[in-house]
Amino acid sequence: MRVKITRILSPEELLRMEKRLESKYGVAFEKLVDQQAKKKRDVIYSKWAALHYAYKAYEEEGELNFTFDEYTHIPISKLMKLFTDKKVRIIREVARGVESISDLARRVRRDVSNVYRDLKVLEEHKIVRLEKAGKRIIPRLAVEKLTIEFI
Repeated sequence: MRVKITRILSPEELLRMEKRLESKYGVAFEKLVDQQAKKKRDVIYSKWAALHYAYKAYEEEGELNFTFDEYTHIPISKLMKLFTDKKVRIIREVARGVESISDLARRVRRDVSNVYRDLKVLEEHKIVRLEKAGKRIIPRLAVEKLTIEFI
């Protein structure tokens, strides 16, 4: 199955993507802006500019709401394991906002270790992100939209 995931990028992911672009093109974004002033703007410049300015806005305002479309192929058998009733309940609760894995486990009425295991599977597929806050780990939704195409 072809799966389109509209992910909410973290600030770290934005920086990694920008560094990859700098490495690939051998130039920093600011230098590219000067070069692009002389040339017609292309698709790469537009995407890079969106990344760059989204991170700058995050630095100034402290909020980040940048999404990125990613396409992947996941076998139907794996999709069925990924979206079990229990995992979907976890995703729903994470979307509502939880304070920790323990809080999430209480809400879904499951053992913390089982919830953690399911979260790791969801994190592997970039559906949730596990953020450290002191000693706590806070699950956050990393997906804004997920579309499954039956091709």
